[in-house]
Amino acid sequence: MKLATLAKGALTKALVCGVGTLAELPDDRLLPGLAAIRTHGLAHVLPGLKLENQPIQFTLLRYHAGRRAAIEVRAGQRHFALKVGATDPSSEVEIHEALASAGVASGLGARVPPLLAWNRELRVMAIGWFDGPSATDLIKRGQGELAGELAASWLRRAASLKINLGPPLGAPRMLERARKWAAVVAEADNSLKAKASELVTMLAQTQPREGAPRLVNGGLYADHVLDLGDGPGVIDWDRFGQGPLELDAGIFLATVSRLGFRGKSSPGEVARAEKTFLSSTAALLDARAIAWHRAAELLRFAKKTADTRRELLHEAARLAESLR
Repeated sequence: MKLATLAKGALTKALVCGVGTLAELPDDRLLPGLAAIRTHGLAHVLPGLKLENQPIQFTLLRYHAGRRAAIEVRAGQRHFALKVGATDPSSEVEIHEALASAGVASGLGARVPPLLAWNRELRVMAIGWFDGPSATDLIKRGQGELAGELAASWLRRAASLKINLGPPLGAPRMLERARKWAAVVAEADNSLKAKASELVTMLAQTQPREGAPRLVNGGLYADHVLDLGDGPGVIDWDRFGQGPLELDAGIFLATVSRLGFRGKSSPGEVARAEKTFLSSTAALLDARAIAWHRAAELLRFAKKTADTRRELLHEAARLAESLR
């Protein structure tokens, strides 16, 4: 399992550390947690883990200078993840605690990793580790149907949760953000300016009606849905909020589409994942609203990804056009 897909160019150096060699972790003054771990050791930063004097192996999974780092940790028989950030993690801690209270951080079936310990001042969280391939991995292996069913299973579980935490993440906010994303696309490639503007117009004209909001992950990438053998595990809750489940569905399908455009998965497996997911959620979700949120998310990917920007934008426009 990966805490999340490694960013292109991310640092991935395994560091087998005793207390005296923690200086090999990135030296980043904007991430006080990293500095404290380097100087004093993880046991001092998170005493609740009760690591004592165990040898610790660190593997840096992701590192965005001045913003955040994700680190895999092995300490004796224990295996967990560290999230170190530049901002207060209290809201992410709160959602983990709420999910645990709802019984979603333990047992079998659809679940999230448990929160193990945290330090608010140093902005560090320790979270349980999930072993298992991601939906992305499954699609690449020729198991698209299983990938789609895992994501659908999570949304069926999410539909039963009554957790009222997080900012609004409905269509109005997505539309507001879509206008900004379109401007970025236009600035990056002037030949796509008209298409991006047209897409935003279509999204505005076809904005779905939404009922009572629910808890959404807000970043339900195919990389964040893991096969635990007895159900899905969903990781990375730093973008959670209140919105329609169709938002998470659209985000999941947008990431699946992106796999196809990147040429990293066969079109057949991508299609199987999409078909299984849509058929398994047909009784729960509004297909038109899913398509709307999927189109908006594809626009977000288009503003970030130069090599497939044109393809992503055209697919988003195709979806939006189908809603007219």
